Amino acid sequence: MGTFKTALGIAATLVPEPFKGPAEALLKVVDIIEKVDSNKEEVEILKKRCNLLGSSIVNVIKGKDTTSLSKDLMDSIGRLLEGIWATLETANKERSTGFTAYVLAEDNVEVLKEANKSLDELLHCFWIENHIAGTIVLADIFSAVRDQAGHSENSTLDRLKRVSGAAYDSQAVAAKIVPCFEGTRSTLLANVGRWMIGATADGHNPPLYILDGIAGIGKSTVAITVAQRAADPTINCLGATFFFSRDQEDRKTSLGFVHTIAYQLARYHASYGKAIAAAITSNPEALDKVLTQQFSLLVAKPLDLLLRQRATLLVLVFDALDECIEPDASAVLGLIMSSISKLPNVKVFLTSRPELELRTKYMGTQNAKIFHLQEIEDLIVEQDISLYVNYCLSPLKIQEVLGVTCDPGWQPTVEDKAKLGKLSGKLFIYASTAVKFILDKQHLDPKGQLASLLDLQSDSPGSLSQLGGLYLHVLKSAKPAENAENWLSRFKIVVGAIIVLQTPLSAMALASLLDQREGAVHASLGNLHSVLAPFGEGSALTYKVHHKSFPDFITGSSCPLEFQIVEEEHHLELAKFCLQVMNRQLKFNICQEA
Repeated sequence: MGTFKTALGIAATLVPEPFKGPAEALLKVVDIIEKVDSNKEEVEILKKRCNLLGSSIVNVIKGKDTTSLSKDLMDSIGRLLEGIWATLETANKERSTGFTAYVLAEDNVEVLKEANKSLDELLHCFWIENHIAGTIVLADIFSAVRDQAGHSENSTLDRLKRVSGAAYDSQAVAAKIVPCFEGTRSTLLANVGRWMIGATADGHNPPLYILDGIAGIGKSTVAITVAQRAADPTINCLGATFFFSRDQEDRKTSLGFVHTIAYQLARYHASYGKAIAAAITSNPEALDKVLTQQFSLLVAKPLDLLLRQRATLLVLVFDALDECIEPDASAVLGLIMSSISKLPNVKVFLTSRPELELRTKYMGTQNAKIFHLQEIEDLIVEQDISLYVNYCLSPLKIQEVLGVTCDPGWQPTVEDKAKLGKLSGKLFIYASTAVKFILDKQHLDPKGQLASLLDLQSDSPGSLSQLGGLYLHVLKSAKPAENAENWLSRFKIVVGAIIVLQTPLSAMALASLLDQREGAVHASLGNLHSVLAPFGEGSALTYKVHHKSFPDFITGSSCPLEFQIVEEEHHLELAKFCLQVMNRQLKFNICQEA
């Protein structure tokens, strides 16, 4: 109780009106609770809840200058205090003896149980909102992670044709999408946290949040950050995720979407697993029904009662819906809007480019909170990108990436980093690609690489045309001064194949398919690591597109003809190479069967 009273004393001086009154009144109520001499279980639980609430308030303000705490954080603390006040006031009896006194209703177990339940909900909402916003460290509050219920081991669940690579923490997703850099997107994430707990400033808290925006602006980065923070064991409110990708056959269609959600929900909690397994056993044909019926039979009906009994919300995160092919994408969006977001105690966070087919379906609906990421205030984005650039181009980071090959005496000036941030505009992908280009291990000339970037001029910094200009600069820098024609010819064969392949191949397999030496493949891509990143090592080393905006540029009309990849032509070339491999290697009775 000492922690709680200390926290209340601090909070009462910080929170804005109308929260000051409840904060001060709470101190009087806590005095009464502290004096109650009872060993009843519900009283002890109530005292523990109060202590935990105090620790939570202290955690979000400790080590910070209280004069510069954000309004979002102050309002969050204020709402918590107001909720605690209302809960404890209900759990106390008012007696008039010349003055107002509060006596704990320790003789009414039901009242205390209700109070403890309300405090649990307040705590959970406070944790979610501030954990998503990045203002609370839950691991510091708990010394041990909450015990997780055992998962259903029912082999029936294995009949679900899930897409394992679509989960936020899969190797396929983690290799291409990184979470928000610490300290960035804080305002947006705070807004998402408030939406989750139903405390947005405008009072509009629908079950669906749609974050849309142009390519490269950082939608997927926000999505994976929300997923990671919601999955933290201390709040454990992430139910399922699906990260679409046009680079992966099973992640660009709707075929495995419902199966994947059902499987992840089954693994989230043992009771959910039993319910879904029972649904499969009693109705196995549900596995092959159309999307809406699959969802109804495998998820909505089996989990309805269990979800209604939840004391806290469950979050589902779906990223890059625009990368799902049509008409599948529209079907998935329809399912999300009509069914998934209608699940009890469920919130859905969705990201997408504002493609016409999708935009016409979600714009104007009252059942979704829609935020256009490109409309975020310039100053906020500039500060976020400045944080990122300053960190990545710090002397320590440069030395870490380039090692002893880098001149330890060189570092970019404050002015140069500011110019690079300005060139990036609102596009995080511009800043990320630029940093990779500057710290390229093949060129080993960060000073020269940076200087060449800063020479780029544009009337619209941070626009998609500016991003195309960066990609073109990377390509021109990679083209050798000698034997340029031979390099360009090999570049088109190799890069064209990487762009049109449905599933990435290792450099070794790619060289074999294209009838090239493996060394020639590496030579073609050696100076393109800022756009075609190498993953893995040895025989498994594979080149993958760093961001989907690069294929958009190199296959589009704005790309100069010498670098342009015409997809139809390269699909045809790939087919020819496949036939050549078959001609070389196919033979009668290839399996050597008797």
